[in-house]
Amino acid sequence: MLNRARRGWTMSLGLGLVFVCGVALGVGVTIAPGRGSGQGQVEEKRLLNNDRVEIFEFVFPAGFRGDEHEAPVNELAYVVDGEFAVVTKGRGKRVVRRGEVEWASRGDVHYSANESKKPARVLVVLLKEP
Repeated sequence: MLNRARRGWTMSLGLGLVFVCGVALGVGVTIAPGRGSGQGQVEEKRLLNNDRVEIFEFVFPAGFRGDEHEAPVNELAYVVDGEFAVVTKGRGKRVVRRGEVEWASRGDVHYSANESKKPARVLVVLLKEP
């Protein structure tokens, strides 16, 4: 069972993303979009959940920093608006801007941060194991 915390998302996109709502991905791992720190609260909306993929829309407030976590599945993040940074162990930091995609392979250790002064809206896609 994959547990996600609503407040922060430390996916390997950031996503160092990671977030606590208890989502069953059947991977036996806890993903921590993290409670995160910074101003405001992360907005989260699940757009799709089936046996192969789970898609979320997140709005990360300015100053957000998610908890570091290990990606439980392959994941990608597409920036709809704004920008955010993804810091991946062994690869360093990458700023992902509107229209760009960040990829995290299963097992990548990473976290996300919105270092800008504006919110970042991001689609996060989790690819479930067959």
